[in-house]
Amino acid sequence: MLGDVGIESLDPNDLLLFDQTYPERISLRRSLLREYPKDIIGVTDDSNARIRLAVQELYRYLFQSYLPCRYPSQFRLCGESGKYLVENLVTHEKILTEIDASIALREALETMAENIDEDFFILLPHRPKESKSSHESYVLEAYAACFPSGFQPGEKIGKKLADIHEPVPGYREKLERSMDRFFARLEVGRPVKRVNWSLTVDEELYSNFDKGGTALKTKPDKLALEDLDLQKTFVRCERQTLHRLPESRAIVFAFHTYLYPIQDIKAEGNGEDLAAAIDGLQGSKIPGIFTYKNGEKWADAVREFLRS
Repeated sequence: MLGDVGIESLDPNDLLLFDQTYPERISLRRSLLREYPKDIIGVTDDSNARIRLAVQELYRYLFQSYLPCRYPSQFRLCGESGKYLVENLVTHEKILTEIDASIALREALETMAENIDEDFFILLPHRPKESKSSHESYVLEAYAACFPSGFQPGEKIGKKLADIHEPVPGYREKLERSMDRFFARLEVGRPVKRVNWSLTVDEELYSNFDKGGTALKTKPDKLALEDLDLQKTFVRCERQTLHRLPESRAIVFAFHTYLYPIQDIKAEGNGEDLAAAIDGLQGSKIPGIFTYKNGEKWADAVREFLRS
């Protein structure tokens, strides 16, 4: 979800990033899809023309234009039996470059999740019929998300942006209006990015559960240094992007998740920097954000390790 580090302009060529972990992560994504298909893929209404247009538009852009042009060593356009295809040169599978009305939106979203190590949320603008205001609210209509951090996309589907961020401390008071205005002003061809970070002590990449709700309702157990499992303690970063699709006018919120072992951070000499960042999180001017990120559970133990 949106939060932490300021928004910056993004070169459209860098909308998606691939690295050496791609084969391993795609294998994980596919195994998760088999195990949790209803959690990872969601769409409000497969028959809705606006939603279908948005999913088709994103799908076509990714597989027909962006991937084979930006990453030709991994995706190659080809033809077969009169169909336009793109071959994933890592998995050696061939994929349709465009979907028609015969293909369910869930199937199209699954194809995206199976071949791109990025999570996608598609939001469409809605204007209340009874309102004379020009103000539009953005609603989450579809997603393909293997690695959400501490929230369940299935519980957000069909909700407005403000309601999606309901558990985030200070969102309605400090961010709701500015984010609505920002979404409304986002221009086609001008993507943006930001970075979100948190620290986890008991999670893997797949973290599809309501961590925020749990933290806000019950006080988590405070870990001592000797209780800290360093093999499971990571800085979890999300490289988040936003861009608008030209035809449907949908906004695509996407993110790529990275896990950095805390032991590596300390070994590289960055332990004090991270400890200071945790100090800053605890002293945040936004009440409740430290609790929302489960800081009461891990902060003291992690800082002690980093500064030891």
